[in-house]
Amino acid sequence: MAVARCLVEAWVGGAFRTVGQVSVLDDEAGYRGAARFEYDLDYVETALGAIDARAVSCRYPVSYSSFDEEVWPSFLLDLMPSGAARRFWEAELSLPNTPRSDWAMLARGGGNPPGNVRIVTLGGSGPEGAVAAEHPGFTRDEVIERGERFLEYARAHGAPIAGSSGAAGDSPKFLLREDARGRFHADGVLPDARTRRSWLVKFPRSPREADRLILQAEAGYWAVARELGVRVGEPLAWERDALFVPRFDRPQAGGRVERLGLESLASLAGVTEFGAPTPKDDLVAAVLAVSSDPLADLRELVLRDVLDVAMGNTDNHARNTAVLKDARGGVRVAPLYDFAPMMLDPAIARVCRWRGDEVGGYPTWDTLADTLGRLGVTGADAAEVRGWLAELAPAVAALPATMRAAGVPGRVVEAAEHRIERVARGLPKEPPRARGKAAPRGRARAR
Repeated sequence: MAVARCLVEAWVGGAFRTVGQVSVLDDEAGYRGAARFEYDLDYVETALGAIDARAVSCRYPVSYSSFDEEVWPSFLLDLMPSGAARRFWEAELSLPNTPRSDWAMLARGGGNPPGNVRIVTLGGSGPEGAVAAEHPGFTRDEVIERGERFLEYARAHGAPIAGSSGAAGDSPKFLLREDARGRFHADGVLPDARTRRSWLVKFPRSPREADRLILQAEAGYWAVARELGVRVGEPLAWERDALFVPRFDRPQAGGRVERLGLESLASLAGVTEFGAPTPKDDLVAAVLAVSSDPLADLRELVLRDVLDVAMGNTDNHARNTAVLKDARGGVRVAPLYDFAPMMLDPAIARVCRWRGDEVGGYPTWDTLADTLGRLGVTGADAAEVRGWLAELAPAVAALPATMRAAGVPGRVVEAAEHRIERVARGLPKEPPRARGKAAPRGRARAR
């Protein structure tokens, strides 16, 4: 049993800054052990009270106070590798898959996660200090052909790979950067000045045909969501068992790479377990408490849930949705990600459900409208929410045709048709009030 510490840095004002320190009382207890986070006093003077990208979490406003917790602060679970990324680091460090390895996972694997916050070991440096070592990088074909073994291939060819495995989830996912010549490098080693675009590249979870189909359909699912007005990023590209996802947390601005804050709804709601079945009511409340546009974000979350249920995105755990944060006070629901037909995997059930407004994985939309109407969001009383849902019904009923037009494989469309019909039938039928705002439909602008 030993106290362990690490620094937390955040990208603020165009550079990484030390913003605070994490201390765990027992580095062998894992993330269920007691911990403390405290901001750096000099940093507090520059950002006192901020909850946006200047803070490590919306739950921890920049403050002179220390935050003592019986378990690790929930934002650390966003930074610690999980799923395929954790398996990579366990192999890399020869560590067992036990809670005793959690601290090493955070300290070594938390140096380049999505978002703008990272972990730096005391006396060490973050991955941005790494050098590309003049390695020419890899072609798109090499990335695709090597698939889930790409990192081993890269290492064997002398390429630095630090920072490329920070994305969570069971599918092998790599954080890569594309240079001006169209060659790919690990996210943590290619300098901003040489970066043309930042990518998340995903491969199927296993050789099973169902897993390949799930990933193949994700690009089409994204396109359908865009058609119905969901907040999305740039189009995804499916190519020979690889899905290329442009990163919305790494926009290019003025010839340099920006780093926006990204915090999962699990972290936002203080959920300190992976995959915990958190009620959607609690997740929505956590978003509304910090959102810079509560009405728009409530509409967004309602629309996404309708599509999750209708299109069979059963893997709706609280880390598969996030808020995106800038350093000017903006906190909004992040563009959609990990939206796929997980219904094709019978082992994955809908985890986050509405408390009291859901039966067998299907919300009772009328009573849900009443529940959401009581949240006190201006412009979102029960009648207004019921109107949003009623106006969505025709678009939901037409989803099979929309999915086919978007290139979703026919087998997936057929598997979803009974769900779509049930959701369309269950949505409120009454027309929205004439003075109400339009339902969240129409083409969304990528950002």
